[in-house]
Amino acid sequence: MTRALSRIYQKFTHVRGRRLFIIPTRFGFVYAGFLILILLGAINYSNSMGHVLSFLLGSLGLVAMLHTYRNLAKIEFIQAYADPVFCGQSVNFNLVFANSVSQHCYQIEVASKQNKSPSWNPFKRISGYKVHQVIPKLNSEQNTHIIVALAGKQRGKQPLGHIRIASQFPLGLYNVWSYFNNDYTAIIYPKPSGQLTLPVSSEHGQKFHHHQQKGLDDFSGFNNYRTGDPIHTIAWKAVARDKVLRTKQFTSLQGGQLMLLWQDVAQLKDTEARLSQLCLWVIQAESAGMSYGLTLPNSTINYGHGEQHRHRCLTALALYD
Repeated sequence: MTRALSRIYQKFTHVRGRRLFIIPTRFGFVYAGFLILILLGAINYSNSMGHVLSFLLGSLGLVAMLHTYRNLAKIEFIQAYADPVFCGQSVNFNLVFANSVSQHCYQIEVASKQNKSPSWNPFKRISGYKVHQVIPKLNSEQNTHIIVALAGKQRGKQPLGHIRIASQFPLGLYNVWSYFNNDYTAIIYPKPSGQLTLPVSSEHGQKFHHHQQKGLDDFSGFNNYRTGDPIHTIAWKAVARDKVLRTKQFTSLQGGQLMLLWQDVAQLKDTEARLSQLCLWVIQAESAGMSYGLTLPNSTINYGHGEQHRHRCLTALALYD
C-alpha cells in the first residue's frame, strides 16, 4: 500500500513539475484598484463604454498572468561548477540554465541565499536573497551560462546555496518565482601567507637535494664542438670572434624530494596560520619543480608533482578539521 501511494505521489509530482509562485506586484494591486473604480463608475452611470473598458483591462490582466507564468515555467537549472580559489578571493560559480521550449524567456532575475536555516515565518523564507544578475533573454531550446560571484571568506567548502529565479515579464503586473535546491560547492584553499622559509632538511629525516642537468632553461657556458652536435646550438658569435667552433650549453634545476610536515609549523600557535604557511610552501615547492608530499595529523599525501597533486594537497589543507 505504501509503495503504491509513493508511486502515485511521484507520478503526480512528475506531472505537476516544479513549483512556481505568483502574486501581484505593487503596480498590479494599483492596476486592480483602478479597474474596480472604472467598473463602479460604469455601473453607477450605466456607461456601456466603461463596462467594455473594465472588461477589456480585466482580460488583459488575466492574459498577462498566463504569460508571466509561462515565461518561467519551463526553465531548468542544469548544473553549476566553480574553480578552487584562495581564501579572500571571489568564488565564481558558472550556472547553466536550460530553456526547453520553443519560446524565448525574458527578464529572468537570478538570486541566491546561503542561509538554509528553517523558519516558521514564511516571509523570512522568501527574503534574504541576493540578486546577482538579470538575464535579458533565454533563447529557445538552448542553454545559457551566467556567473554568480560569492565572497570566499572562509576556507573549506563554499556552498552555492538556494537558487531563485523570478520575473515580472511582460507587463509587470505579477511577480512569479521558483526555487532550485542544490548541493553544489566550491573549494576554498587557505590563504598562502607566512614568514617561514621553505624547509631544506629536518630532524625527521626529510631531505631536499637538487642538481643541474642538461636542459633548455639557463645558459651555463660553452663546450667544444663535437661531431653530431645540433647546428642550432653552435655559438656563431664566438666563431666570428676567434674562429673556434663551440656549442652553447644550457642547464635546468632538477628538484629532489621534500616532505612538508605539520611539525615544521608547530611554532605557529594558530591553526589557520599553520595551514596558510603550509599552503605557501606547497605553492613554492610546485613552482620550484620539486617532488613534494604533505603530512597532516589526519592524513598523509605521498610525493608527487603537477597540477593534480597541487590541488590534492591544497584541498587537504582546505578541508582540514
